[in-house]
Amino acid sequence: MKNKNIYDKIFEKKCAVCGHKFMADIYDQGECLNCGWYNGKLYSEYPDKVIFSNVISLNKAKLLYKEGKPLKPNLHEFMEMLYVYSEVEFSYKNKDCGLFLIHDKNGEISKIEMGWGPKDNEISYFKDKEDFIQNAKIDGKFVRDIWDEVENPKYM
Repeated sequence: MKNKNIYDKIFEKKCAVCGHKFMADIYDQGECLNCGWYNGKLYSEYPDKVIFSNVISLNKAKLLYKEGKPLKPNLHEFMEMLYVYSEVEFSYKNKDCGLFLIHDKNGEISKIEMGWGPKDNEISYFKDKEDFIQNAKIDGKFVRDIWDEVENPKYM
């Protein structure tokens, strides 16, 4: 008898966001091919938290789906993603932008690094997420002002 891989998709479940069926593994985890939500027990236990691998909370995903909008984080949720995973990225007008948490020698977060181009002057540092939200710019525009034009915010 062949051993089963624990990650094989073997159970049919209903997506917590859109209600469509998806195939789950033995841990009830799996991605919905209809809406893109990654389902799992943890998301249901903490429906208002941004938890990897999703980019927004379950409750926000349900609301956006119901409104026919994409499952995209706002800037504050994107910054929450950064603090969850330490590396995130997005695109703006064909430019890829990466954000990284930089830690000091004691393992504490010391700053945020943002890079969006091949030149050294396209790297900026911010002391924390509030500093980033207030001061981060791409092409002379505040990231907070262009966020609606940003595409594909995700974990690296």
